[in-house]
Amino acid sequence: MRTGAYGKPPIILFIIITLFLGSTQYAKGQQKIQKSINKDIVPVKLSVKNMRTDLEILWSTIKEMHPGYGYFTPVDSLRKVYAQTFSSLTKPLYEGEFISQIYPFICKLRCGHTQIKHSRGYKYPSGLYPAHLPFKVLVKNGKVFVTNHQTEAVNTGDEIISINNVAVEEIISHGSDLYSTDGYNKTFKELFLSEYDGFEDACNKYYHWQGDYKLQVRTVQGLLKDLTIDTNTKSANEPVSSSFDNYANWTTAENTGNLKLRFFNNSSIALFETKPFSYEDTIVYKQAFKEIENKKIKNLILDMRHNTGGDIRVAIQLLSYLADTPFNIIKDVKSRLPNPTLSKSVNYFDKQRMKSFLRGYKIANKEGSWYHVETTSAMGTVYGPLELAKDHRFKNNLYVLIDGATFSSGALFTAALKSQRKNVKFIGRETAGGEEGCNGMVMQELTLPNSKVMIDFPWMRVESVALNPNHGRGIIPDHIVEYDPQDIVTQRDRDLEKVLELIK
Repeated sequence: MRTGAYGKPPIILFIIITLFLGSTQYAKGQQKIQKSINKDIVPVKLSVKNMRTDLEILWSTIKEMHPGYGYFTPVDSLRKVYAQTFSSLTKPLYEGEFISQIYPFICKLRCGHTQIKHSRGYKYPSGLYPAHLPFKVLVKNGKVFVTNHQTEAVNTGDEIISINNVAVEEIISHGSDLYSTDGYNKTFKELFLSEYDGFEDACNKYYHWQGDYKLQVRTVQGLLKDLTIDTNTKSANEPVSSSFDNYANWTTAENTGNLKLRFFNNSSIALFETKPFSYEDTIVYKQAFKEIENKKIKNLILDMRHNTGGDIRVAIQLLSYLADTPFNIIKDVKSRLPNPTLSKSVNYFDKQRMKSFLRGYKIANKEGSWYHVETTSAMGTVYGPLELAKDHRFKNNLYVLIDGATFSSGALFTAALKSQRKNVKFIGRETAGGEEGCNGMVMQELTLPNSKVMIDFPWMRVESVALNPNHGRGIIPDHIVEYDPQDIVTQRDRDLEKVLELIK
C-alpha cells in the first residue's frame, strides 16, 4: 500500500509564510519532533505566574486577530474553556506538561493550522522521556485495534478494550486533544492517533504510564482476555507479514522525480502521485501530462493522499491541466485586522515573516467585519479566472484518492477540482482540510515570552470555491474505503483496488 493510507510518509513539519507551505499536518511532528534525550539537561519547571501570563498573551492575541475566533466554537464557549484552562494552572509544570495542559483549549478553535510546538532547541531532560507501547494501533470509529507489535501477548487484529482499567474511548478523547484539526473532522484525528502515535502520546502525556500495561482485549475470534505486558521484555521473533505488492502490474515512468507516474500494463490507466506542493513540481507536471497524453490514457488516478498542502501557486499549475475551463482555486482571502503587523501582539511574532508578509500581501477594502486581502506582483495572483495549461491537458475520466491527511492547499485544490471538473470521482476518506476553506495563507509563529513555547498562528481566513460545502467538514469521497489492521501491516492499498474496480 502506498503510504498515503496509513503508512508513514515524511510529513511536512513546518508551516511558513509563503502561500500555505506547510502541514498540519500534520501530525507526529509536534508530538515527536524533538524527543532526543540529553542526560545533562536538568528538568526545570515553569512557574504558575509565567504560564498564566503566557496563556493570557495567547488568549489576547487570539481574540484580537485569529481568523478562527468564534468561527466554529462560539465565543462564550471558547472563553469558558480558556477560563477553565487558566484556573487549571495551579502548580509548576515542565514545558511538555504545560503544552499538554493548554492544547485542549487550542483544539477548541478547530483550526488545523494552529499548533503548539516546543521552544526552539528543546530536548527532553533525563528522566522525562516517554515510554513506548509494545504495539502499534489502528484507531477507527471509536475502537482501537493492534497492528504491528513487538510482543507475542497480542496479535494483529486484536481489539483493545482498556489499558490499566481505562476504557480506550477515554484514551482516544484525551489523545484527540493533543493536536488541532479543521472544523469537526475526525479522519485526521484517527490518522494522528494511529499513524503518528497520538494514542501512545495520550498514554504518556495524559496518564503518564511508564510501567507494565494491563490490557483487556477482544481477540479476532471474539474472546475477551486480560493481559499484563512487561514493557522490558520483547519478543525476539515478532511475526512479520509480507508487504503487499500494490504495483505488480504497473510500470513506472522515468523523469518524474519524486512524483511517481505509473501506467497499468496493457491498459489505458495511469496513476500519478502528488506530494505537498513545491516549486520543482511544476516541471514534473509538464513532463507527466505529456506522457499521459502520448499514451492516450483514458482513466487517470490522481493520488492526493497525504498531500498536506504547500505552495498554492504550484497547486494552481496542477489544476491548470485538469480543470474544464478557466478556473479559480480560492474565492477570497480575508483578515480581521487592517494591518496585522500593527497588532497589539506584534512583538511576539517572527519579524522576518512580517517582512515577507509586507512584500507579498496588501489589505484592501473592508467587507462586513473582514478586510479583503490581495497579493502583490511579487507574490503573483491567486484569484481567478486562471488560465488553463496550453498543452497536454487531461480531459478524460479522473479519479482522485483523498484521505485524512489531505490538508491546507491540498484540500483547497481538491475542493476546486470537485467544483470545476466533470468526470471526476473521489475515493478514500474525508479530507483533513475543510471543504469550505481554512485559516492560513499567511502563517506566523507566535513565541510566548516566558516559556518560549511557539504557536503556529494563521493570520488569514481563506474561502474555497466549493459550491455547497458541508460546514466544518472536509471533502467527503464518493466512495469511502476502510482499512483493517491486516491491511496496515501488509501495506495493502485498498483505495487503489477500489479505483481499479470502478474503472473495470
